[in-house]
Amino acid sequence: MKILFTDLDGTLLMDDKSISAVDLTAVQKLIAAGHKFVMTTGRPLAAVIPLAEKYGFMEEGSFLVSFNGGLIYDCGRRESILNRFISPADVKFIMDEAHRRGMHAHTYAGDLVVSEYETEQLKTYCRIMNMDYLIVDDICKFFEQGAAGGAPEKPINVVVKPPIKVNIITPFEHSSLESFRSDMRKHTEGKLFDVFSKPEMLEFSHLQSNKGDALRFMANLFQVPIEDTLAVGDEENDLPMIEAAGVGVAMANASDVVREKADYVTKLDNNHGGIAEVIAKFVL
Repeated sequence: MKILFTDLDGTLLMDDKSISAVDLTAVQKLIAAGHKFVMTTGRPLAAVIPLAEKYGFMEEGSFLVSFNGGLIYDCGRRESILNRFISPADVKFIMDEAHRRGMHAHTYAGDLVVSEYETEQLKTYCRIMNMDYLIVDDICKFFEQGAAGGAPEKPINVVVKPPIKVNIITPFEHSSLESFRSDMRKHTEGKLFDVFSKPEMLEFSHLQSNKGDALRFMANLFQVPIEDTLAVGDEENDLPMIEAAGVGVAMANASDVVREKADYVTKLDNNHGGIAEVIAKFVL
């Protein structure tokens, strides 16, 4: 048995955010042959489940890795089996500095995106993720109230748990986020993991919230040797699993740094059956 870990945006998903017929057929054949398929994404869980339901990946024995490994979800039991939280104080510190520099920042609570400011970046992100958002006065107070069992600032129909990650989206050049990451590392190094999921988006999460640790966790769960794992991606946040896997694959459309680190680069991109190419070459 082999396990295929695949990123979503820019990898399994075409640019229109759907799965191509050729890729879907290949994944179905992989599963039918007794192999495992794990969607592994930086997206929040609430933005992954609808996709899994749409394409039939919510069956017993199926799992989803979301938040770059901050949450692993058992589809059959409809519950998380791993959560890696970060402190609201760390989230508040990062968000305050991002806002001070004119960048958007948000975190998550259940099926909601939570921020202190309503920005165009927030609206665009929530439209793409098909999620609702909540604006609060103070992130720390919001999570402290939820953790204490008190009423949150506004009525919401989710359980308020500690945050899993914080996203920073810049309206400026990519270099603005590189500078931001460098400055934040003076405070977060050794405490939080940071990674680009897109050139315009920087994410901070638990030190073990990365796709490489998620791959090792799932391989151990399935009792599959690491050499029988494959990982496919296109951006920096995919590097930990590409480097951890038995075979690490970069999509034809991947960033240069991912292509350089991968064992194999597909000939086809995310719009033309790249995942089917990987399955045919390395699994079936």
